[in-house]
Amino acid sequence: MRENPNLPFTLAEYQSRLAKVREGLVRRGIDACLISIPENIYYLTGFTSTGYYMYQTLILPAEGDPMFVTYLEEKINVIRRSWMERYMTYSVIEDPIEITFRAVREMGLEDKVLAIEESGFFFPIRTYKQLVARLPQARWVDGSGVVEQVRLIKSETEIGYIRQGAKAAMEGMKAAINAIARGKTENDLAAEVYGATLRHGSEYPGSPPYVVSGERSGLPHGTWEGRVLRDGDIIFLEHSGCIKRYSAAMMRTCFLGDPPDVVKRTADIILQGIQKAIDTIRPGVTSGEVDAACRQTILNAGFSDYTHETGYSIGVAYPPGWNESHIMNLHPGDETVLVPN
Repeated sequence: MRENPNLPFTLAEYQSRLAKVREGLVRRGIDACLISIPENIYYLTGFTSTGYYMYQTLILPAEGDPMFVTYLEEKINVIRRSWMERYMTYSVIEDPIEITFRAVREMGLEDKVLAIEESGFFFPIRTYKQLVARLPQARWVDGSGVVEQVRLIKSETEIGYIRQGAKAAMEGMKAAINAIARGKTENDLAAEVYGATLRHGSEYPGSPPYVVSGERSGLPHGTWEGRVLRDGDIIFLEHSGCIKRYSAAMMRTCFLGDPPDVVKRTADIILQGIQKAIDTIRPGVTSGEVDAACRQTILNAGFSDYTHETGYSIGVAYPPGWNESHIMNLHPGDETVLVPN
């Protein structure tokens, strides 16, 4: 591990993260984990790039130094944007699986218990089959979650980045809301979000802003399509701010004109539900109980159930998402016990 002034965290924090993940490997009987999820690679090493659509894997042994395998073009990013000293690269005419095999063999792991992140978006089945065929003496197991469980509890520095992301998101939201007017378009609002969040320090977000209006306002994960705003429109806005890859998202629903009573009542009930959830959050409570506090408030008011979870964890994020819902979220019946951060 080498000093690098470009890193967003101290070497001591990275060492702590590695130690905790290794404890998880030992508990699960894993000799080494091949980590492919870009958030996990960034969390453990500081390496960041939008090139994760190319094959890359961090080979983290339970003991000893890790090895990173990545595309040759990313070498400068390894040097400038990580603490890693051991890495191998493959060129456009080389087979990354063969390079991975050489790395595993050099580390003395070819006949050990090796894990891959089966839950990862960027580790296709074909890649897994090729690795298994090239390393037949290894015993392959699922390593999903071994890094994520460590990521769940945030350091003060991480929380600081999330707060900065939230401030950028707030500025984007204020700019978009202030721009709402008859004759403006969804594109105008999206431009306000991007302009204000970026001017307040945000990096590229994990997802594009969701901007839908009028008859489109109920479309889940809908983005702007140039629709012109009209009086009586409901306008839905959701986006994130991102600092050092740590995201904080927010959503708001607006009405162009004087909202009818049914809209006002719906908004009031939703706010009550959110407050009930906030009031329920404390150590020892389950995430399902927090969800129920919000959900039941809305049901008791005579509204139908909603399809989404009540909330989710936030933290490191790359496209295509800005949240950690796959690590933890507030949904019906979930028995995950909340612990102090």
